[in-house]
Amino acid sequence: MRSFKMERLVMKFGGSSLKDLEKIKSASDIILEKSKTQQVVVVVSAMGDSTNELLDMAHALSTTPSKRELDMLVSTGENKSAALLAIHLNESGHPAVALTGFQAGFQSDGVHGKNKITDVNIERIENHLRQNEIVVVTGFQGINPLGDITTFGRGGSDTSAVALAVKLNAKCAIYTDVSGIYSIDPRIYNDAKKLNVVTYEELMEMAHLGTKVIEPRSVELAYKFNIPMEILLNDGKTKGTKVLEAYDMEDTKLTSVSKLDDVVLVIIHDTKDVNISNIFLELAKENVNVDIISHTRLNDRKEVTFTSEKSSVQETTAVLENLGLEYEIKDNLSKVSIVGTAMRSQVGIAAQVFELFVKEDIFFYEIATSEISISYVVDSSVADEVVIKLGKHFDL
Repeated sequence: MRSFKMERLVMKFGGSSLKDLEKIKSASDIILEKSKTQQVVVVVSAMGDSTNELLDMAHALSTTPSKRELDMLVSTGENKSAALLAIHLNESGHPAVALTGFQAGFQSDGVHGKNKITDVNIERIENHLRQNEIVVVTGFQGINPLGDITTFGRGGSDTSAVALAVKLNAKCAIYTDVSGIYSIDPRIYNDAKKLNVVTYEELMEMAHLGTKVIEPRSVELAYKFNIPMEILLNDGKTKGTKVLEAYDMEDTKLTSVSKLDDVVLVIIHDTKDVNISNIFLELAKENVNVDIISHTRLNDRKEVTFTSEKSSVQETTAVLENLGLEYEIKDNLSKVSIVGTAMRSQVGIAAQVFELFVKEDIFFYEIATSEISISYVVDSSVADEVVIKLGKHFDL
């Protein structure tokens, strides 16, 4: 048993990095190498597309399966990958143990399907680390106050990994099937540049605006607790993207163009006599994520528009119907965003975008800005083209 203090590392492997036994063996090799100099905790997702396969099975039996039972079902996918990885680590000569979210001490609130981590009791993990064991933890599941299994939603295993890094005072490495964070999705733009470094703030914005390599909540948590973080290719060799608190001095830049699909635009007509705040309160009760909001007035008619996720259309429709509102919903939209700390210091970026849109005859429905981003809602049919044109214009 090791008696000296070792650094700690939380390693997270996604479903594509564990999709078959060969991938599990490859992940095991990377883990074993890291375990030579560090105490290692591994967070795993379900193998490949197994979560989708489990959901398809549930929906084949019921059009509206219970969210509680769905959590019970989809949690089994991660149990499988965690157990198989631990089996191979043991076979390779290093003691390892697989733990479910409950066994690892993950406590959650009571919302099935997209609950939040309320605390992690790491006592059992600490005991295993003291025994020189590699601890393999299922990624996106915990237990609520009623003792039921709950899941943290898509990408929740990223957040689990960071939460463990916080509790264990460890670094966090996210292993994926791409070699880090890119300025633009390489599947859209062949000339996209890999980012060697990015700030927490930028990565958080990029993740919220459509960059799919990492889950937004995990970046928020890492930023809050200043957890050293790196996004890496699952070959164990290629250098990835390091996440920094800030760039050196005034080295600000435009970092990326992101795209978020499956956006809907909700237009509520004639809201002159409507308590608008009540609309959004009711939407919040149904967990509808409202994004860009605008309020216009034409003569005596007032109109409220907002964007939301396509997955929330059913809940949105129910709320608006219950309130007796006249509305329409436009789908097949995407949000294209430019992100970078340069927004704070460089004047005229928005003007350049408007000039490009006029020149290329690009129509947009809504616009929104933050301190480090500008977002445009466009038709999904032209979204990739818009991303490419912006990437070329700003040399991203």
